[in-house]
Amino acid sequence: MKFAWSLTALACLFSVGCGAKPAEDSGADPDTVVMEGAPPDSHAHPEHGPNGGELIELGKEAFHLEMLHDDQSVTLNVLDGAASETVAIDAAELSVSLKHDDEVRTFALPASNPTDGKASSFTISDAEMARWMKEGAEGAVTLQIDGKSYTGKISHDHDHEGHDHD
Repeated sequence: MKFAWSLTALACLFSVGCGAKPAEDSGADPDTVVMEGAPPDSHAHPEHGPNGGELIELGKEAFHLEMLHDDQSVTLNVLDGAASETVAIDAAELSVSLKHDDEVRTFALPASNPTDGKASSFTISDAEMARWMKEGAEGAVTLQIDGKSYTGKISHDHDHEGHDHD
């Protein structure tokens, strides 16, 4: 009885149709929906800056900072919303406030190679700040871009593959 019922249901499925000509076979799976562009909640920027540094979001991704550090220096590069191109801003230095082992300190990163009073890169040669960053210091940087103030949260949240903190 089950076999007869299944056979009848299958016959009904094949006999139902709209009478329209079948569409040409495009080779695509008919159950596949193709969407162009990035999904609405996706990030349109990479996880790292153009030089491989950590990204710091400014103003709901209006701009970004790319942070690079080694044993002796820290560099912040100002980037566009896609985190792919540098943006020159009118600033002689950037001020970074950090907290590390219950100590708070502010570091001034002077503009690197400013042109007409604008720069996109700010670097400090300070082994203590570099060490603090390596050891996971957290803090904030506040800057002005086109007359608007932006604050970026600095946290040590990049992956640890390829380096250690010994």
